[in-house]
Amino acid sequence: MIFNWLLRKRTALSEIVTRFSRTAFPASSTPIQQTDFLALDLELTGLNPRKDHIVSIGWVPIKAQEIVLAEARHYLICSPVSVGQSAVYHGLHDHQLVNGKELSQVLTELLTDYAGFVFVAHHSQLDEQFLRIACERCFGKAPRFKFIDTMKMEWQRLLRQGKVVKHDALKLPSCLKRHNLPEMTNHHALEDAYSCALLLLSQLKLGGNKMTLSDLYLLSR
Repeated sequence: MIFNWLLRKRTALSEIVTRFSRTAFPASSTPIQQTDFLALDLELTGLNPRKDHIVSIGWVPIKAQEIVLAEARHYLICSPVSVGQSAVYHGLHDHQLVNGKELSQVLTELLTDYAGFVFVAHHSQLDEQFLRIACERCFGKAPRFKFIDTMKMEWQRLLRQGKVVKHDALKLPSCLKRHNLPEMTNHHALEDAYSCALLLLSQLKLGGNKMTLSDLYLLSR
């Protein structure tokens, strides 16, 4: 009986991934003004997605090139392991996460509300890997995400200007300063997601109104 209940629960959860995957992403030719983005950030217990865990998630939607603060979210996640030394970076401690949300609950909200959105992150490869493996753990399978990487976009922009990219020049605080954007407290998921959203909008403005989603994918490679 318990096995059957677990099987039904796992099947129901996997349907969340299926519905997300069935929602089409915007075509590559879509103008950026018509693309919905979701800037997000994860705080982690480490950098290995196979053994480390998500302890905090923050996201900020961008619709019609405007940040929708009313839909911004920040969640602490109940971690199955101690945060250990990673607390030095994100400032979260075990006692703060005891009453955190279940990861499956937060991922369900994310996949349900933002199907068809193009996700945005600063150094997106890491976030994408952790999201994919988190979905595999929670739902038994992971959807295919579409990501724009503001760090790679900034790197491409600097190279095209003929500038030498120095050490730390691509870190989020350095990018914000270069674009004359407000500096935020580093390693807070919601603040970093908001900063990422601001950076993307600044990059898009500098890129001009004729940019398409395909241009952003190329700049994010």
